[in-house]
Amino acid sequence: MDTSERPIGPDDVEAHYESLWGKAQDKRVFRTQTNAFSILTFTPQQTDEGVFLFATVGASQVMGDRDRSCEFFFGLTTSPKGLPDSLAEIALDGNGTGQVPDSGDTTTLAFELWEGTSARSYLFTDGGDEIVPHLKRDGALVEFIQLVPLFADELEYKKKHGEPALWEHFEENEVPYWDAQRVSAF
Repeated sequence: MDTSERPIGPDDVEAHYESLWGKAQDKRVFRTQTNAFSILTFTPQQTDEGVFLFATVGASQVMGDRDRSCEFFFGLTTSPKGLPDSLAEIALDGNGTGQVPDSGDTTTLAFELWEGTSARSYLFTDGGDEIVPHLKRDGALVEFIQLVPLFADELEYKKKHGEPALWEHFEENEVPYWDAQRVSAF
């Protein structure tokens, strides 16, 4: 089959990441009764972003539809223990609707995002900059949505004042949301 007629699958997503940063330093595979997906880890040296980048492969098989789906990624200064579990939960459920999350949507997990943090929420964002270009083929689109870890009070602020106000607060206070050891901005 000509690849231009083939739907975009997990192998295509992984190859897309590899075309940007090379082979992942680590790959954790998760399986449910109906799906399999991976969490890839790329080092700061691979990405030139100054952080470890964590990326999902397979979320696009359950999030959205054949025409528009998504994968998730985000960066942190370290590679903390437990992080793949929270990202796997996002790959499986996104924001809980089964649809591609909108920028500004959030989701809160029942557990901490990684060991050593009290943050339990992720903000879905387009990030303003395209770190991972979209993947397109024959009218199908896989978007790459950035996640930003949030503490409970940051989530409440965002709910009360909106996503732009949260970003403004982060910028004014030089909040390093990519720092795995950071504390709440409030």
